[in-house]
Amino acid sequence: MNFVAAILYAVSSSALLAVALAFARGGLSPVIAGASLSFGALVAAGTLWRSRRAHFPTKPPTGWEWAAIIAFALVSARMFLWLVFLDGNSIKVVSPNNLGDLALHLTYINFLASGVPFWPDNPIFFGGKLTYPIGTDLFNSLLTLAGVNVLRGLIWTGLAGSALTGLALWRWGRGFALLGFLANGGLFGFAIFSTHQLADFQSEHAWKSLALALLATQRGLLFALPAGLALLCSWRTRWFGAGDDGWRLSRGGELLLYASMPLFHLHTFLFLSLMLGAWFVLHAPARRGLAQFIGAALVPASALVLLVTGMMHGASVLGWKAGWMWDDDPFVQWCRDHLGEPARLHAAVLFWPMNFGVLPVFAVMLGVAVWRDRRSLFPAAVVFPALGAFVLCCFVKFAPWAWDNTKIMVWSYLAVLPFLWTHLLARWPQWARALGCFALFFSGFVSTLGGIDTTHRGYEIATREELDNVAAVVRALPVSERFVGAPTYNHPLLLCGRKMALGYPGHVASHGLPWQEPSSKVDALLMGVEEWRELAAQLNCRYLFWGRCEQAAYPGSNEPWRESATRIALGDWGEIYDLQTAPPVDATTGKP
Repeated sequence: MNFVAAILYAVSSSALLAVALAFARGGLSPVIAGASLSFGALVAAGTLWRSRRAHFPTKPPTGWEWAAIIAFALVSARMFLWLVFLDGNSIKVVSPNNLGDLALHLTYINFLASGVPFWPDNPIFFGGKLTYPIGTDLFNSLLTLAGVNVLRGLIWTGLAGSALTGLALWRWGRGFALLGFLANGGLFGFAIFSTHQLADFQSEHAWKSLALALLATQRGLLFALPAGLALLCSWRTRWFGAGDDGWRLSRGGELLLYASMPLFHLHTFLFLSLMLGAWFVLHAPARRGLAQFIGAALVPASALVLLVTGMMHGASVLGWKAGWMWDDDPFVQWCRDHLGEPARLHAAVLFWPMNFGVLPVFAVMLGVAVWRDRRSLFPAAVVFPALGAFVLCCFVKFAPWAWDNTKIMVWSYLAVLPFLWTHLLARWPQWARALGCFALFFSGFVSTLGGIDTTHRGYEIATREELDNVAAVVRALPVSERFVGAPTYNHPLLLCGRKMALGYPGHVASHGLPWQEPSSKVDALLMGVEEWRELAAQLNCRYLFWGRCEQAAYPGSNEPWRESATRIALGDWGEIYDLQTAPPVDATTGKP
């Protein structure tokens, strides 16, 4: 586990130093990347050297725990070795969950690596600064500037992050935590007995496979999951003396991981802060130490929160949403298709058992068992705040898109997993224990396997030829200037790291930004309405891109820029116009 801590320290310290140097210089550069990565390597080496004689023996894995370890390793390898790959001229992803997400991360990585001023503008929205925890993408941009191919960098960091997550899960809850993360689910996966087909039966519903929907797509969790679990393991020993082997992070290491967490994953920071707050109120012996720790982290963590939220001027992330996603259209339609009307009544009744299966029942039973066991100080200190956070997420949105509450719910789930085993299932007879594990994990494991099976040949997000050509052309244009083009998730300009007036509306909406009015302006501009120049000024766009996406989305466009703006690039990929300069005039005809 000291190796896990060393790698996490290296990543967080590299990212923090890069942010500081980018502010001082005005943007990232190869020199800053080299200095930041070297500093992180030195931090990791120092950590490993100081802990070289530390030894924390643990019990070897049992047979079923070896099965959980092997399953986690194989699923992780399948997800990340084929995270993004080349198929001839096509750049593909193995999972449809990653079509939009990986394209957005490519945008951020290439955008940051282009040397844009810090704190950077938002590349997918024309107004304001970037409001997103960019830590992991920032680290990938450092690798890119250091000469690592951007696609290989995504694969390597994915494999490393999943390995660190597996080791941290083992430390937190051994094989049961590994299996629980890999195989969460409700009742949808039992459809395999009627369809006789292996598929991700949870993909359209609220409580999705955590491995497929979070670990493989939310790249901030590649750092946040192992770092958050390492902190929980360390705090278990430091504040409660409950660790089996006495392992814990150094005080400086705890402070580094916790205070840097907002740069990587804001929802994880919220959950960890909730746990610390609950312990401060309820656990008097640790109150002084907790106050000192929180006080030391307050300034750096608050500064990072302000940065990733646009100085708190970004969209409001809080909102009332009772019942979480019970009335989500796909689930209501599923109820209508399978049960008929009244579909919304069926949805209200079936949402929780269909998505979570027996987990809510087991959680209540666990709460009762922990409450009755007065000696269970640490289990109670984790289980009740974690369940409280889960219930809160069922009534309050912590992001503009209600599904994003999953990023907090996953922590409630992971927090209680070890105690579901030690304080509930492990005390049952062997046959009941096996039946309970089957009820908890079979459906979710089916869905996870169905999402990565070998029938998936990949989904195209771009072509190499188009990206190479566009990248070569825009390399000569100022990185500070913004383009207008068709708002889509895989626009070649975005994948090359260039700013657009509006990116994919689904991404912009999920970040809580007001996309409707800008979208109508972009549509009107690209249709060539009379006031198109005024619209370009309002969107703060200097360049217009006209390629395959624009031709497909706006087939009836008047294209007035052909006569009124300078075309500065032309190729099979499309055209680029400078909207701030008039085209040269033919001396003989007097026309552009």
